[in-house]
Amino acid sequence: MDLDRLLEKKYAPYLILMAIALMFYALIYIFSGQFSIGAHNWYNNYSRQAYSWLQGRLDIPENRIYLEIAFFPEYGGRMYISFPPFPSIVLLPFVFFWGYNTPDHFIALGLTLITLIYSYKIAFRLLKDKKIAMFFSLFLILGTNYLHMSLWGAVWWLAQNMGFTLLMISVYYAITDNKKHSIISLFALCASMGCRPFNTLYMPIILLLIYKREEGSFLTIIGKMMAYALPAIALGAFYMWLNYARFGSIFEFGHNYLPEHTIDPRGQFHSGRVVRNLSQMFFGMDISYGIRNGFPHYGRTTFAFWLASPMFLCFAVYQFAYWNRKREYIAVADAADGAPVDVPLDGNPADIPPQQLSTSADLYSADETTADVFLRQRKETAIENLIIKLIPILLGIHIFAFSFHRTLGARQFGSRYIADSLPIIFLGLLLMVAKMPKVKHMIYNFFPMLFGALINFHGTIMFLTFYFPFPPVY
Repeated sequence: MDLDRLLEKKYAPYLILMAIALMFYALIYIFSGQFSIGAHNWYNNYSRQAYSWLQGRLDIPENRIYLEIAFFPEYGGRMYISFPPFPSIVLLPFVFFWGYNTPDHFIALGLTLITLIYSYKIAFRLLKDKKIAMFFSLFLILGTNYLHMSLWGAVWWLAQNMGFTLLMISVYYAITDNKKHSIISLFALCASMGCRPFNTLYMPIILLLIYKREEGSFLTIIGKMMAYALPAIALGAFYMWLNYARFGSIFEFGHNYLPEHTIDPRGQFHSGRVVRNLSQMFFGMDISYGIRNGFPHYGRTTFAFWLASPMFLCFAVYQFAYWNRKREYIAVADAADGAPVDVPLDGNPADIPPQQLSTSADLYSADETTADVFLRQRKETAIENLIIKLIPILLGIHIFAFSFHRTLGARQFGSRYIADSLPIIFLGLLLMVAKMPKVKHMIYNFFPMLFGALINFHGTIMFLTFYFPFPPVY
């Protein structure tokens, strides 16, 4: 059976993708020393927090020097988990059965497979081609720095992995035909923000996608979106209550009370770090993969994010090609035979020849004229173009915001903070690919994907090998 016939089966693309990914992950497990899917996770902050919640308390009873525990002297020296809380919500049923020893690496793998599934669903919906959709899905999962943070269940990596997965889910349910999926999309976005707060920056993208598929006046659509957002608002209210109950501020989740930030006179964020951090994020070339004297280095990452995730480079190249392409057309129906006819997108619907002003069930509903469809498609394309323009702006803000941070992610391979933006970069890349001529996109992107897969495979193995079996003390 050839590949085309195999892909005609409904679930074949998912099975093929998971088989490829699992073989790749198996090699990481094999070559990463004592790291395995069943290895004990020393950095189990979220399990400890969920365990305390099940006992009816918000603080945790004991400190561990290798965990980032927020100490709050104003409240009698109580200790709290300092990370955004949503992963602890997910871990509650696991903690109920396993206590502290939750299978965090297994959960991380599960999140990764869910991300792979949704990356394919997004790609196929936008590209309408199963092979190309599978390729770009594997590019995102295996050929970027997401690979480095996808399998380890440690608190930092688990939060990023879960935030990544939820942002992908949010994107998918914002582009389906079902308008009620906006409820899922906005809730998933809020959940993602409860893992990685800077993901809030990409809310405009999700809102624009939801706005694109809604009909009616601006105020009508806004009212609908507010109704869709009610579950997300309830989740956000929980975040704010939890922050206030622990730290006396709805905006404080605890990182400012970490010892490493309280002893630094410049705190967690400071403008004095911007130039050096930006230099490292853009031009760092740490060929040691973050290893110093036989151990992962705690300091700032020195590896350029666009090398660790070549998809950023592909996105930049496609931006240049996209905005320099020829005049854009959309298809409307010819009254004679219902076949699509190309009409300039920047034209006037009044100029469409009368013989084309008909209805076609294949292109639009029976109560719409060709002019109606033309206007609707022009609105949708205008919003998509706005999204494509907005993504690099939001990415720039994201990178600049990170540049204030004290550590840029501390021990790591690559530049994992910037990997948070990859779901939106993935979306923007697909939107451009969908509107570009049907060229050999897989061939053009193959070598960037291969480079990203090899370098992240090697860096991840080196990193995980040095991190086990016992947690470092710092």
